[in-house]
Amino acid sequence: MDRKFAGNRRKIVGILQVVLSLLLLVWLVGRAGLQEVVATLVSIDPLWYLLAFLLFQLNVFIRAYRWYILLRALSDRPSYFYLVYLYYVGFFANNFIPSGFGGDLVKVITLRQSYGHGAEALSSVLMERVTGLVGSSLIALIALLWNLSSHTAEIDLPPLLWATVAVFSLGIPILFFVARWLDPLNYLAERWPAVTRLPFYDKIERLVNTIHRYRKRTLLYSLLISLPFTLNLVFVQIIIAHALGIDFPFAIFALFVPLISLVNLLPITFNGLGLREGTYQFLFMPIGVSSAGAIAMSLAFYFLRFSGGLVGGLLYAIRSVAGLMTAPRTEKIGR
Repeated sequence: MDRKFAGNRRKIVGILQVVLSLLLLVWLVGRAGLQEVVATLVSIDPLWYLLAFLLFQLNVFIRAYRWYILLRALSDRPSYFYLVYLYYVGFFANNFIPSGFGGDLVKVITLRQSYGHGAEALSSVLMERVTGLVGSSLIALIALLWNLSSHTAEIDLPPLLWATVAVFSLGIPILFFVARWLDPLNYLAERWPAVTRLPFYDKIERLVNTIHRYRKRTLLYSLLISLPFTLNLVFVQIIIAHALGIDFPFAIFALFVPLISLVNLLPITFNGLGLREGTYQFLFMPIGVSSAGAIAMSLAFYFLRFSGGLVGGLLYAIRSVAGLMTAPRTEKIGR
């Protein structure tokens, strides 16, 4: 009964996410003007967009290497290119599963079926996400300091944007390093046992325990890999904007892209659709980008993610057909 209830609840949540995405997209596009959004997307420079597509594929290989390092730290030995394949399959799953974490679930299940190490698979996927988020926040922090200290800044950001980026870029690294190096949960639980009854305490405790499964050197190495990953993601967004005729300094994109990545992780809408477009408007409209231009940038980036899923679907089909062709034939006994 509990499993049936949980399954029905997941279906209902998925339907609500899709409905919310549609409502947000209709509202945002309606405010911006459908014709303006379509005209902006149609005007995109195909050569620059192709370059953005290629750089996006490069990030798949960077993320797979980060995952590879984390798995090896747990004495798990899948091949690097198999993890690249799983990343593309995860993108394919994200195109259909109403959650930004649907692809992660597929990667965990597939890796567990292939190697039989379910705990290691789940832990490594979770830490790959966490270290990526911390690495993104560090890039945002550097961009924040650069924008604040630069006397040649071309754009004066509203105070709300400064505050939003500051909380994100400072808060996440602090929480991560405190959780790994100081272990605050045990300290609090020993002195104030009542904290263990707080909402989400169990989930936070599991996350902290997962962080502590890895040596500090491994986590630092994973964070170092996250820096070029985030920088490449920033360049992808700069190229998309340039292809749409939107140009701003690198420091602005380095400030905004990590925050967009964080919003994209929130399991509120279907793969972030609607919520992400609203975030682009919130960030870019105050600095002079039109409403249609902000939505076009977001949708152009989403199409890159969707294309990654198409690559994943193609690789999965090729691997499945190859597996059928090479599968050993079984002979019937007694014939």
